[in-house]
This record gives sequence, C-alpha cells and structure tokens, in this order.
Amino acid sequence: MLTQEKKRTEFERIREFLAQAEIAAEVADKGKLFDDTVLLVSLPTAEEFPEDHELTEEELHLAVGYLVDLDREEERLSRYLMFYSQIEVDLAELTKAEILSMLNELNRRVRLGCFFLGPVDGQETEGVQYRMMVSGVPEEPFDEGLVADAILEMGTGYDTALGALRKANDEMKSRRENG
Repeated sequence: MLTQEKKRTEFERIREFLAQAEIAAEVADKGKLFDDTVLLVSLPTAEEFPEDHELTEEELHLAVGYLVDLDREEERLSRYLMFYSQIEVDLAELTKAEILSMLNELNRRVRLGCFFLGPVDGQETEGVQYRMMVSGVPEEPFDEGLVADAILEMGTGYDTALGALRKANDEMKSRRENG
C-alpha cells in the first residue's frame, strides 16, 4: 500500500512535468478537503476568457487525480491513477432519460474515460461526471507524457460534453418557452 509520502512524491513529479507543459496542477495533502493525497489539475479548455475575468464554478474545469489503493496481489500486476471531474452545467430542462442518452452518445465519441450520471460528492443530487484511468507498471513512476496526454484528452472530452449538454438544455428551454 502506498503511503501518503509516496503519493505526494509521485504527484509532485507529475506536477512538475505538467508545469513544463503549461498545465496547472497542485498537490493537496490528505486532510479537511480530501480523504487522501490528490493531484488537482486544471483541465485545458478551448474556452477563452479575458485575463481579468473571474472564473465561475461552471467555467473552472478541474479534475482530481487519485492513486488507486490496491491489495498486495493487485499491486504486483499494475497500478492506477484515476482522474475524476464533475461537469458543472445546468441540466434543469432535461429529463434523466435525455441526459443518459446524451452521455451514452458522448461515451461513444470520447477517446479516453467515460461520462456518467451519479451522486455528487457529499450531496444527494446527481451530476454529470467524467472519469479517466491511467495504468502504470508496478514499482515504477507513471509515464508523465502519458499522464499529460490523458489530461489533454480529458480537457477535450470535458469541453465536448459541456458544450453538448449546455446546447441541449438551452434548446429544450427555448422549446418550452416558445411552445
């Protein structure tokens, strides 16, 4: 089992590589906010904002990276780094069936990871989530280039899902308002 110190060391190494690729990331230690040491990543986005623009929760595309704890047998075979992101988008105009149908279609198009509708951490409401997993060789550091590529793909997938869900919600709202 990985210690918090080993997790921090692995995440710091990845964070330094991501900084060279101009991908913002920070290591957050186990504590009040997280039940484990994690890597917070600002997913690259196609959206452009003025420099003085303060990002809203919906505009802030964050992912949290966890090193998955495995049992001894599993640790001999592989190791996993999972990134999780909550897609902040208004879905009030869509039915659950419409959302699930859209996520099914998005999952057919995304190259890495998957979208799903599930409980939001610490809340009873459901939200659209995006998860992606990177595997690695036991006892060796994760390949930083593979991690960076996966994060870039996740940023693209996030943008794609966010745009499609916003558009569908806005179209449904317009239909209801205009009869």
